[in-house]
This record gives sequence, C-alpha cells and structure tokens, in this order.
Amino acid sequence: MVALLLASTVARAEQYQSKKDREHAAKTTSTGKLPMVGTKPTRLTNLYNQWTNEWIAVAPGETVAPELANRFLRDHYTSSSTTMEPKLLPTVLAAAAHFHSDTAFIVSGFRHPKFNLILRKKGHQVARDSQHTHGNAVDFRIPRVTTQALHKWAKDQHMGGVGLYLDSGFVHMDTGPVRYWNGE
Repeated sequence: MVALLLASTVARAEQYQSKKDREHAAKTTSTGKLPMVGTKPTRLTNLYNQWTNEWIAVAPGETVAPELANRFLRDHYTSSSTTMEPKLLPTVLAAAAHFHSDTAFIVSGFRHPKFNLILRKKGHQVARDSQHTHGNAVDFRIPRVTTQALHKWAKDQHMGGVGLYLDSGFVHMDTGPVRYWNGE
C-alpha cells in the first residue's frame, strides 16, 4: 500500500516537472554523475589546520591539488608557503582511513626558517635544520586515537622520520631518513 502511494506520488510529481528537468534527471541518472536518491553519500575526510582554522574535505581516492596543499600547509606565522612534499597529505589521509576517522588535525606543515629560529630561541624542541623548513614534514593528530597508536602506525609506514610528542598529543612524520625520537 505504501509503495503504491509512493509510486503514485512520484508519478504526479514527474507530471509537473518541466521537460528540461525530466531530461536533466534522465541524463544524470544514466551517466552516474549524481547519486541516486536514497543512496549513501561518499564519506569525506576532513583535514583541519589548527592554526589557520581552514578545512579541506577530501573524498576517498581523491588527491589534493599541489597548490591547495601548499597553501593549506603554509607557515601560519609568516603566511608564506613552499612546495610541500606530495606524500604528506596522502599519508595523513591514510592514517585517518586506517583509524576509521573522518577528521585529521594538522598541527604544523611548512615552517619558515625565520619562524623556526624564533621557536628555537624560545626553547621549543625544533631542529636547527628542521624538515618542516624544507616542506618535507607534517605534524598531525587523529581525534579519538591515542598518540601512541598513531605513532605505531606512523613507524610502520617506513616513510622517513617519526617523532612522538606525547605531551603535545601529536605525531611528526617527514620524508627524510628513517629515524625515531620522542619529544614533549
């Protein structure tokens, strides 16, 4: 009975659609460009830059354009950017997917050498020639995932340097030589 009512309601609604709307509906459902009504939407992974308060939503299998990645991971202090290592954001997205999270928080991407020097002078634990200053590193965290679990996953990737920052609650990953360390 409900199906019959629904079918008659749909038929009446189609009766009042313009020819152009009917043609558009036929094209989009046959080519698959738009999902059919009632289908589950694609799950997006949201990247959030904690310093700039910017978001990027990425669909599964989608890549972030290099220009967008460079701007998104820019130095928040000087607002300058550089060419970022292309492996970084896909690695963050892979971590989010591994832990079934729809969000990843970026703590740090590119760090301008001047800002890096300021942090060193203030006593922060940053390397003199940090991979961040070359666009080869990202610090991030995944909500509801322990820093230790994320650290273990990062080490298993064998991509480069992995730093564990328990007090700050994030993991550092870079594309330099494989090495591990603990920070604050």
